[in-house]
Amino acid sequence: MGVGGWQVVPSPAASSSRTINRVQSVESRRSFGGHHVRDDLSDAVQGVDNAPSNGASRSDTTIHRLVTNILPGLVVFIASLLLVVLSFLTLLVLVSQGMFERLVVSVNAQTTTYYWAPYGHSCILDKSGFVPRSCSNDEVTVTSTAAMAAIGTVLAQQWAAEMRHAGGHLLVTTCILGGTQAVGWANLQFIAGYDYYPECLPTAPQDVAGMAMLETTERDNHVEGLYFLTLYADLDPAMLAHVEHVNSDGTTQKLILNPKRTLVTGTGDIEPDDLGQDYIIHSYPLGMRYKVTGMCVTEIEELSMLKHELGLTGWSQGKHSKMPVVPGWRCGHRVSNANELMAIQIVLTVLTLYLLTGDIYVTLEGFRGLVTGDHVMTYNFAAGLERRKALLVCLILNSLPGVLYLDVSRIYHFTSNGLQLWVLSAVVTATCCSFTWILVVSIVDMIPLRWHNLCVGYSAPLFLFSSIAAISVVCSRRDVAEAAYNRFYAAEPNLGLWINNATWPSGSYVASGTPFILTYVVAEIVIPMITAFVVSVAIMTIYRVLRHRRYASDW
Repeated sequence: MGVGGWQVVPSPAASSSRTINRVQSVESRRSFGGHHVRDDLSDAVQGVDNAPSNGASRSDTTIHRLVTNILPGLVVFIASLLLVVLSFLTLLVLVSQGMFERLVVSVNAQTTTYYWAPYGHSCILDKSGFVPRSCSNDEVTVTSTAAMAAIGTVLAQQWAAEMRHAGGHLLVTTCILGGTQAVGWANLQFIAGYDYYPECLPTAPQDVAGMAMLETTERDNHVEGLYFLTLYADLDPAMLAHVEHVNSDGTTQKLILNPKRTLVTGTGDIEPDDLGQDYIIHSYPLGMRYKVTGMCVTEIEELSMLKHELGLTGWSQGKHSKMPVVPGWRCGHRVSNANELMAIQIVLTVLTLYLLTGDIYVTLEGFRGLVTGDHVMTYNFAAGLERRKALLVCLILNSLPGVLYLDVSRIYHFTSNGLQLWVLSAVVTATCCSFTWILVVSIVDMIPLRWHNLCVGYSAPLFLFSSIAAISVVCSRRDVAEAAYNRFYAAEPNLGLWINNATWPSGSYVASGTPFILTYVVAEIVIPMITAFVVSVAIMTIYRVLRHRRYASDW
């Protein structure tokens, strides 16, 4: 019988008319909104094979049943099962990649890809700091007047050896990262040259005396925010070596040892810093209990290997050390109560697999019946989800952490495998949203509303597969991932930098944090999902017209 995805497959000796009458007597009626919804052509009744005509061989009947019923049902079931298994495997991969706690070097280079742009070519640095009136107004107003004077003092002290080698002064170029509406955050870079102003976007290797990155941050004893300087010096013996840093995901990156980090208050006080942290941001994709805390540790990256991987033609290198360098970060996150969340996922996974054992059994019985010629029941897993709300809820809850993974994977856009993490997280999120839509439809379908007994159908399997595929493809675009990355760091600043006539966040943020990821990808999820649903309704309507010569069923 064709109830809720179940279908009786008759033996060759079964009566054709008796079987058809039995199937037609139990077709279910459902509603969506003001319309009856008949789930789909593969849901309740896909049609039952007629008994063989006189003289037809048992072999022909068996082949006919195999082609028209068993194989299509098997394909749908295997695809549905693979969808569930893929969701579980994706979750395992993401967990193994440290999606509850992770710290990875974020790639940086002096190109427009990483948002570098020129800002000033006039600053002169001597032993007292910046030479008065050598820097442009745009440069000196990036911070408070007292803070910028203190920053000049720090640069003069920490580049003292290079300054002596240059004859008493250094020529300092300023560059910015970001500082546009498209990026949403910014920082200021200082590049010191011995006898010329270095380029922000070099097209060939250029010798420099040092590089420094200015951002903002917070410390427990300075809740008002601090200016934060991370510096590399060409002649500093403590920075003449690099280390092969191993990230939490097993990848490696070369970092310069012992970069100098200094804090500067808004009033010009100077403090050394041993912590090195900035960009401390909170996000709440699964609520306060599973709070995501993102943060970065500033570093000086060594590019001897990475310059080839990135295809760079230009970079900055120490004139004497010859090491290609650029300021950068190790960025990561931590999820509160992560062990509890993993335990819940394990329980839900086991429960979901338990609820699927019946489907596996029925499918195996279908093969047995095919061999023996008995009446057997086959089951369309995807079409029957509306009636199996316990399984549907388990599938939704099991894929719900995908929203958290998508939220944190945007942090790693500029890491070695950041885009792969984003794509995997997008697939899990798409699965969660698509299953949730089926649950919503099934609940609305229970509302006792009737409108002229009009039945509108949709194909649940078609919707499920097409929705997951469409959402995954749209969300996996590089521009979507990059926009999500920038919006994470574009949260409301506690202390910002004044660049391009606007205040930009640069590492110090208010406690409320940043909006979670679904705030920014609503269109990328909703539009493909609604489109998939409309297409499934349209295909069912076309099927009904071709088979029954009507647009809808009038019961």
